[in-house]
Amino acid sequence: MKKIYTFFFALLVTTMSFSQETVVVDEYSEDVKLCLKNNGTYNYYDGVVDQMFIHLKEQYKSLNVPDDVWEELEQVKTGTLDELSQMIVSAYRGHFNHQDVKNMNALYGTTAGKKMINSQTELNESDKVVLNEFYKSDTGQKIVGSQDSINASMMRITEMWSADLYKSVIDKLSEKGFNLPKY
Repeated sequence: MKKIYTFFFALLVTTMSFSQETVVVDEYSEDVKLCLKNNGTYNYYDGVVDQMFIHLKEQYKSLNVPDDVWEELEQVKTGTLDELSQMIVSAYRGHFNHQDVKNMNALYGTTAGKKMINSQTELNESDKVVLNEFYKSDTGQKIVGSQDSINASMMRITEMWSADLYKSVIDKLSEKGFNLPKY
């Protein structure tokens, strides 16, 4: 009987530990996703998806793909942006801890941070002081020090993600009978 209690206690402790670890991972992921929205990354890729569909509609114009098919295909946007966000979360994990991400979100929530992202020409001296102080911090130094590595990761992620998205949409068009002529 002691062995059974010991087994269930060990199972309970393991489950609780795993659950707590999962919560931390989820909080980290959600904070990175917020960071991506705050720093303009999410909007950038939202525009990339829109541009891809504009390009595809032009490319498939001669096949007269109905608007309802395009609308259906465009429904992948939210899901694909979520997938991309998770890929970027993985890249962030290699460079920033959870507190770093929280610090970034705090910066992006300030007037100086918003101006830095949206309209750098509007930065005043006070804003520049806030930004200089941030970039002198440990988090700011990590951002500066990891810039090349993050950019390389983002390039790889973008290439893989965009190629997969494009192929997926082309495959769905093909399944619906819309195939471009082969040359």
